[in-house]
Amino acid sequence: MAGQLDKIIDVARLPDAVIQVLPFAASDHPGADGPISVFDFADAASVAYTECNGGGMIVESAGQVAELMTTVNLIRAVALPPRESMNLIMQIRSEIGDERTDMA
Repeated sequence: MAGQLDKIIDVARLPDAVIQVLPFAASDHPGADGPISVFDFADAASVAYTECNGGGMIVESAGQVAELMTTVNLIRAVALPPRESMNLIMQIRSEIGDERTDMA
């Protein structure tokens, strides 16, 4: 897990990345149904991909993509702000310390 957190920390430092942590306390949030990805293109309409218990679905309808973006924004609203998210990730990372990959 240490390596995964290191990678998240590295990505969070990039100028075009925003990392936000959704705390366990926010158990009743609009994204509880599954992950949502929205892809914006310079020369084409946005497309979304969403997953739920029954599987995944590509969404191309502008209205449905807008609804999914609303859900994404509601999730962002209940997530920790980026700076607090980074602080939490770094705190957890420091508590883990260096993981040993060998079991000897």
